[in-house]
Amino acid sequence: MKKDEGFSVEVESRYEGWWRYNVTILCGCFDADGDRIGFASAESVVAPVGSDLSAPPEGAAAERRIGIRSIACDHIVMYVYIVPHTLPETREIGDVAPFDVRLRIGYGGVPFGDMHYRINQWSGASLEIKLRNDGKPFRA
Repeated sequence: MKKDEGFSVEVESRYEGWWRYNVTILCGCFDADGDRIGFASAESVVAPVGSDLSAPPEGAAAERRIGIRSIACDHIVMYVYIVPHTLPETREIGDVAPFDVRLRIGYGGVPFGDMHYRINQWSGASLEIKLRNDGKPFRA
């Protein structure tokens, strides 16, 4: 583990409709006393919310990944927002199953988390993740 490297986070999905979602990552970095010492963020906006597209816009990568790197710190409090800009074509609940999103998290170049979340196609998701630099959940 490299002491000068912090957290690395990558968000991705293999879902064919992944292009219909904008993704934002916001990450506060804290020392052992709970003081914020840094901040990292990333955003992948495919289209404005409410676009109602029938196909991915030109240049939208089918398998896009969104990631951040933080400074070295004791723990993070991170929010991942997955927001649909285009809703599913059908309104039949049985035809629109949740899809999988994968978060890979590491610290100091050492991977320790491979989390999977099921995301509702209509509402998207707001995920809160609190982790210490040893990969264990952080509890304030």
